[in-house]
Amino acid sequence: MTSPGTARSLTPELIRQLLDSDARAEMSSDYVRLMEIYCVVKAGGVAAQIAVARQLQDTEQSMLRQEINALVNQTEMSSRVRALRQEIQELEYSINSRVSYLQSINAQEETNVRSCISIIDNYFANLGNRSSTRHE
Repeated sequence: MTSPGTARSLTPELIRQLLDSDARAEMSSDYVRLMEIYCVVKAGGVAAQIAVARQLQDTEQSMLRQEINALVNQTEMSSRVRALRQEIQELEYSINSRVSYLQSINAQEETNVRSCISIIDNYFANLGNRSSTRHE
């Protein structure tokens, strides 16, 4: 995931420029950010992805806590309990990082990418055609 401060705001014009430019570096920060936001939009958008992340966190933590509760009074399982508690901390860190990234997506950028979704979809549909004609 790119840092939002390293890329320009994704306007419809910049989106078209990134997709139309044969000279652009495939991994420019603007292009990478566009692809990241495109994936988020295709997966339902920022709000939906935050809800999914939080639901995953709740489900996973619940299962881990149930396992801890089943093992906590068994002294021979103390190392397993410690490992499960560590797993909960890592899960929280991971989900919080994802949510933080999702919250960094400007609502206008999400709207702009959504409004250009057919252009981006066509770009990917034609990508295979361009590479196959180069090899002929």
